[in-house]
Amino acid sequence: MRPRSLLLLGAGFTVWAVAFVALYAMLSVGCRFGWDDTALDMAGGLSLQRLQLIAIFLVHLAAGAAVVMLLRRRRGEGFLYPLAYFAAIAALGASVFSFAGVFFLSACQ
Repeated sequence: MRPRSLLLLGAGFTVWAVAFVALYAMLSVGCRFGWDDTALDMAGGLSLQRLQLIAIFLVHLAAGAAVVMLLRRRRGEGFLYPLAYFAAIAALGASVFSFAGVFFLSACQ
């Protein structure tokens, strides 16, 4: 067992945690600067606030999917790789469940 394989157990949930912090921080910044009142015509009338929250969500979703795909190739090796793979899948599901509200919940009420 290599020390790196032990760190891979938390890789998916690390991406989830970074997404949580980034979304929460940018929600606060956007509300403070009034980005929720700035509608962008080229984005279908979405506010700048919602657009940046969706962008952060999608970037972190792609990062979580990349972690899953990386671990999928190695899940047959050893004991910890399959556990890390399934933990990354759980983290990806938690990301979708936790952060999908950026599409429909009010931002700054």
